[in-house]
Amino acid sequence: MARVKRINLPYSLYHVLSRTNSGDIVFKDSRDWSKFLSYLEKYTDLFSFRLHAFCLMPTHFHLILESTKTPSLSEFIRRLLTAYTVYFNRRHDRHGHLFQGRFKSYLVDRANYLLALSRYVHLNPKENRKNVDFEKYQGSSLRYYINGGEPVYLYTKEVLSYFEGDRAAYLKFIREGLNQETKPPIVKRAYVGNELFSQRIQKKLWYMQKKLSRAQKTKERQEKALYKHEEKTAQRIIDYLAQYFGLPSELIKKGKRFRGNLGKARTIAMFLLRKHLPWTCLKITRYLGLQGKKDITHYLTNAMNFKDLKVIEKNIKGKINDTHVGV
Repeated sequence: MARVKRINLPYSLYHVLSRTNSGDIVFKDSRDWSKFLSYLEKYTDLFSFRLHAFCLMPTHFHLILESTKTPSLSEFIRRLLTAYTVYFNRRHDRHGHLFQGRFKSYLVDRANYLLALSRYVHLNPKENRKNVDFEKYQGSSLRYYINGGEPVYLYTKEVLSYFEGDRAAYLKFIREGLNQETKPPIVKRAYVGNELFSQRIQKKLWYMQKKLSRAQKTKERQEKALYKHEEKTAQRIIDYLAQYFGLPSELIKKGKRFRGNLGKARTIAMFLLRKHLPWTCLKITRYLGLQGKKDITHYLTNAMNFKDLKVIEKNIKGKINDTHVGV
């Protein structure tokens, strides 16, 4: 069966699910949960996504995510899973891939299924582990919905608005699902909703693909404006490294050599661009004049071995924070 084409739309809601290879345990204790959530916080901020709910199970996880101006869902999840896999493999002395090759994502009919989907996600511990106390499950966002104290990366306001902010009423709604079928319908392996919703989205996608459509023009204008903003952040990184290493900015940005201070500056530039911008490896190599070199993994590894890196990161943080685009 052919793969379903990934749908990337701005200001849209997604249900994201990913499972481990061969049923491996991916979250073994609270330390693993905490590390995954720290990466989730980092990348929702970097890629300007809003997180409505999560549930981390031993062999898989569920996320309810909302895109904003930049619907780069694939790159966001790829970065998240890569970072966590590196951490997990080091901590638990293992090698290789941790998650299955392709995560699942479904575009959600927000008006009709956000609330139902949040119940399905929050009841997942009960569905998979009969003896677990799902209301106290530490790997789920339900505890924040019930008790408050939400971390900054979790947005509970919209779901709770259905109950006028009454957390006890939301918990009652969750409990009512214990004896019901709570999994929302999936249409065409791509949508959480009904046939009418899928038709409406397909029509929107078709319209946006028309070169002269107003929606496509608006999308292109937004992407250009955002890229200009990101380029300002990139230029600040380059300018700081130029000052730090005593080199011309243009030489760091477009130089051909990777020796001495120039090589070190360009390698660290790759690392910082990767860390502070939602750019793919290909976009970074193009920005630095490395046409045709998509894989920069070895450069990123080398950068982490430079003794200057921690000092540079500490000094540069304040210089680029005011250029960041948040949710």
